[in-house]
Amino acid sequence: MRWWRTARTLYSLWSYAWSGVTWRDKWLVFLLVGLISMGEHRVRARSWFFNRINACAREGQVHLRLRIGRRICTVAMRQDNREDFIVGGEIIKGADAPPPFTPRQIVDGGANIGLFAIYASALFPEAKLVCYEPDEKNLAQLRYNLTINDIAAEVQPVGLWSRETTLYYHPVVSCGGYIDETPPGIPIPCVVPQIGPDCWLKLDIESSEYEVLPRLLADGAYPRWISMELHAFAQRGQELLRLLEAHGYRVRGDVSPELWLTTIEAWREPSDGP
Repeated sequence: MRWWRTARTLYSLWSYAWSGVTWRDKWLVFLLVGLISMGEHRVRARSWFFNRINACAREGQVHLRLRIGRRICTVAMRQDNREDFIVGGEIIKGADAPPPFTPRQIVDGGANIGLFAIYASALFPEAKLVCYEPDEKNLAQLRYNLTINDIAAEVQPVGLWSRETTLYYHPVVSCGGYIDETPPGIPIPCVVPQIGPDCWLKLDIESSEYEVLPRLLADGAYPRWISMELHAFAQRGQELLRLLEAHGYRVRGDVSPELWLTTIEAWREPSDGP
C-alpha cells in the first residue's frame, strides 16, 4: 500500500496549489508545501523539492503570485535560501491563524523577509502594520516584498526584548547560537513593542518571547490576538502559558509539555480581566 500513501500525499500537496495564480505559480506552491511536508530524514526528497524551487529563480529571486483572501499578492524569496522557502511553505499552509475580528493594528515581531506581513496585510488592509526585524539582509528583502505589494508599513530595524537595550547574538554555540546581553557577539538593538487597541501580535523571535510577553502583560499592554512560535517549550513554555491564562487569555495549539518547539494562538477579549 506504499503507492497509496504516496498518492494521498501528492493529492494533499496539490490541494494547496490552487492558491497560485498561474500554472507556474501552482507548481511552485506544490513544491514549497512539499519541501516543508517532508521529514528531516527524507533527505533526497527534500533536495528534489529544493532544487526545483531554485530552478524557478530569475535574477536571484523566486517570485510567486498567490491569492490571499480577496487579493493577489507577490511573494519574493531569495534564490538558494532554504529558510525563505520554508517560511513560504508555512505561510501557504496557514501557519498563523488570523483573528476572527478586524484588527486595528498588526505587529510583526521577527518579520524576517515579510511573508507574514504580506499575508496579514492582504487579510486586513486597513490595519496599521508595524514590522520589527534586526537582520540587515532580511530587512532588505522585507522592504522589497513590501514595495512590490504596495504595502505601507512602519519598519523598525530592531529586535524585541523586555526593555530597550543591546543584545548580542553568539552564533558559535549549537547550530543556531543564542542571545544574551554579554559581549562579544553580533550586536542587536532591541526595544519593547508598542501595542495598540485590537492588536494582532505575531512573535517569531527565537525565545525572546519569554522576555517580551511578561513585560507587556505587566504593563497592561494586552494584544487581543497573539500568534506565536514558542521555543524551548519543554523548559519554559508551561510557565508562560500559566501567565497568559492568569491575564485572561485563552490558548489554542499543541501544548504537550515534552515539545521543544510549538505554535500557539492566544486571545483575550477587551473586557477580560487578569
